[in-house]
Amino acid sequence: MAKDKKDIKKDILNMFRSLQNEETDILAPESLESDYFNHINWDEKQLYQNAVKDLVAKGLVQNVRGSSLKLKLTEKGADLVYQ
Repeated sequence: MAKDKKDIKKDILNMFRSLQNEETDILAPESLESDYFNHINWDEKQLYQNAVKDLVAKGLVQNVRGSSLKLKLTEKGADLVYQ
């Protein structure tokens, strides 16, 4: 069954939850690609981009730029994930 945008947002937040480390709540691009992005279908990949934008817009994660794009959990996001 295909995932919708809500499912993808939950999956991303659950990836943060699985880190169990509030100090370094950053999902490296390698983790996102190998652990998640490579395992979803083409339609879901389109939704993934929108799901990330929604999480950023809601203040739950932020994009961290470096040599590649990473997602960092914000304080608001940590409150939700670790409550």
